[in-house]
Amino acid sequence: MTQRSNHSELNQYHLGIWYSAYRFIISFCMLMIFLTTYSKLATEYQYPRLYLYVMTVYVILSSLQFFIIKKIPSSISKQLVLIFFADVTALSLLTLALDGPNLNLSLLFVITIFAASLLLNAQKALVITLVAVISVIYQLFLGSILDIASLKNIGNSALLAFLFFVVYGSGQIAVRRFQILENLNFSQSIELNRLQNINRYILEQIDTGYLVLDENCHVVLSNPAACSLLGIPASYSHDKYPLYKTQADLFELLKFEDLQNGEKFQFKSQQSRYYIHVHVQKLNVPQQTLTLLVLQDAEKLNQHVQQLKLAALGQLSASIAHEIRNPLAAIVQANDLRTDSEPEQQQLLSTMIAKQAKRIDSIIQDTLNMVKNKETHTVLLRLNQFIPQLIQEDLADIRNKIQLNIQTDCCIYFDEAQLRQVLINLIRNAIRHNDIDMPHIEVNIYPHEQKMWLDVRDFGQGVAIQHQASLFQPFFSTEITGTGLGLYLAHSFCEANQAQLTYVEQQRGACFRLSCQRAVL
Repeated sequence: MTQRSNHSELNQYHLGIWYSAYRFIISFCMLMIFLTTYSKLATEYQYPRLYLYVMTVYVILSSLQFFIIKKIPSSISKQLVLIFFADVTALSLLTLALDGPNLNLSLLFVITIFAASLLLNAQKALVITLVAVISVIYQLFLGSILDIASLKNIGNSALLAFLFFVVYGSGQIAVRRFQILENLNFSQSIELNRLQNINRYILEQIDTGYLVLDENCHVVLSNPAACSLLGIPASYSHDKYPLYKTQADLFELLKFEDLQNGEKFQFKSQQSRYYIHVHVQKLNVPQQTLTLLVLQDAEKLNQHVQQLKLAALGQLSASIAHEIRNPLAAIVQANDLRTDSEPEQQQLLSTMIAKQAKRIDSIIQDTLNMVKNKETHTVLLRLNQFIPQLIQEDLADIRNKIQLNIQTDCCIYFDEAQLRQVLINLIRNAIRHNDIDMPHIEVNIYPHEQKMWLDVRDFGQGVAIQHQASLFQPFFSTEITGTGLGLYLAHSFCEANQAQLTYVEQQRGACFRLSCQRAVL
């Protein structure tokens, strides 16, 4: 509340200075006009000496009040009251000297009352307005007693008095609007200042360095971490400065005009002991283009990447060991029982051993496919030819369970072998999970805007909500016999071809959608 009061007083002080300057200029100009035109327009003045004396005193008083309010900003409200009383008194005497109100003085009266409504509170502004009304009416009433000819001015004075009240009311409405806007502006400035302090605190606490450059390669924002990495004194984090003066090594390395969004590089500065990793990001803000340099200690970054790799390797090893343990235990148990079993039982146990061995081989093969990271070779595929051929060659045993809906001229760029593996996996999964009462699954291929959608849909139970987030994670499976690598590999192959594999919620069954860029022929 104190801040808002101080802010309001500061505004009142600045506006008061401007108004004091205005009244000094107006009074001085009116005095000069009188002195230069009196000989030609002497008949226009009823009491010329009174006009001259009032204008002289008004000029002197205006100049003194201007310097006082400028040099002594305290008690600004009281000073403004005295200023407006001086204005009303001077204008009233000038009206008397001219034998009644005229357009010029009426306009000055209106400006004075309106300014009082803006700079003073409602009660003080109303007092100024009443004083102006009384002075105009009263002095003309006295003049009419002394001179019957002045009765014609009473109507003008009454109209002027009414205008004063109208201006006062308009001023009060304007003041309320200004106060609303001022309060809103003050609240927004407080909130903006609070957000700036929060942002500054966050930037000061994080270990990642941030350097924002303008189009002239001047640093407009930096945090202490950036200063530390670059070997710049921390005091620069609060100032705008040219980069070449404080970090010449980075400035010489940057080809500023050629920097691309997302570009990454590393450099070693003579001012710092750090080997720094730099990530470039373009910031589009109104009326200017800024460049953000994200700075990190390359050594720590490499250590973190190595830790992530070791953690992933440990998780992968644990998952493989867990997946192999179950079929291996079944093989050991079947082998122990096989020795003392009858021939028919031995045949059954041999079949079980072979089945579990095949499962172990499948786990190993899927794992190898996952870590091989084969190079992707995209080619143009006409899906209305490729998909029927795939069903005929690789899915002949279940082709009568597949309902294919495909539009003509459906072409994409994709690695043929990888797309074949993705679709085989999705279609066989859909057949396996389809409702036994449904004779087929659906494979729907159609364009959508600039994309091509390949939907593989079954009509089974669908995927439970709690499992949907883990669908494309390695070794996740809801089946006892599943390796949990099929969907993970399919998802990886799609990403390698700039495509997306997603699960689409259905009222009945499950739908996996492969979305990729449509090829334009």
